[in-house]
Amino acid sequence: MRREFAFDAGSPNILKESACIGLMIAVVFSFINGGSQLKITNKHNVPATLVALASTDYYSKGKADYSVTELISPPRVQRLRRKHHSEMEQDVSGMLWQLLGTALHVVAERGQADGYTTEERLHTAINGVTLSGAIDLQQDVGNGLVLGDYKFTSAWAVRQEKPEWEQQLNMYGWLVRREKQRDIAGLQIVALIRDWNRREAMAKADYPQSPIHMVDLPIWTQERAEEFILARIASHDDGKVAIDMEEDLPLCTDEDRWIRDTSYAVKKAGRKTAIKLFDNEADAAARAEFEKGYVEVRVGEAIRCTGNFCGVSQWCSQYQNTIKEQGDE
Repeated sequence: MRREFAFDAGSPNILKESACIGLMIAVVFSFINGGSQLKITNKHNVPATLVALASTDYYSKGKADYSVTELISPPRVQRLRRKHHSEMEQDVSGMLWQLLGTALHVVAERGQADGYTTEERLHTAINGVTLSGAIDLQQDVGNGLVLGDYKFTSAWAVRQEKPEWEQQLNMYGWLVRREKQRDIAGLQIVALIRDWNRREAMAKADYPQSPIHMVDLPIWTQERAEEFILARIASHDDGKVAIDMEEDLPLCTDEDRWIRDTSYAVKKAGRKTAIKLFDNEADAAARAEFEKGYVEVRVGEAIRCTGNFCGVSQWCSQYQNTIKEQGDE
């Protein structure tokens, strides 16, 4: 029997049915994955189709030991995610950009153009370990391939150095040279800027001039890329051994934790934004005296940890110890 629904955002029946179906979908996917599936909640009763999309893992590393994106992630984060996966939960309403990213990859896989290869996953073995990487875009320019990766990101991010982007694309380059015997002619991030503002683009020369912004990345030698890959594999293997032996996991570096140093903002009464930011208090105080203003101390923090962008901060002894130390000061 065919059932038809006229969607009404204010209709309690369809929202209730959506929530129930969504719950069943999450349970089914949890069962399929041996009960280890990340728990997807639906606290705001969004349509069940979105819950299903969020509950489906479209990315598979196949039979690889590691994927490129896993190697980029800190070993501590990866191991804690695996250990506590069945305890982790996320509401579908907070997964908007992840959902859009999934949708983009599904659509991009269907898009074909002469000279382009889309959504290709490569596998290779190195020192007894199988590594895989899914490359969003490969453009054949004759003298080699230009590799691209789609990112939903912010206007701020594309103006910063993002070492993880450089690492990811260069590992893809290593895979391509090794498995396809092709040279790398370029590495690019195809940045889809979610907060792009036309006025900002017109007013600032360093602001992205389009909501689709290309970021060119440095190309490593094959030797440098392989050295980096082997070092990352060793770090992640150490993390695996630590979990198996119930020992302390390798600590996240400042780079891993997205450390933001303490800064000193020179401000003036009646003005919302800072006149200038300084990395030391003495220079800030001197400028504040000249401006007849004051200094606002912006205490540094580990952004990834405090915002729980890793998803495992509550189980991380490194972060919990940091909180305790700050409380004791």
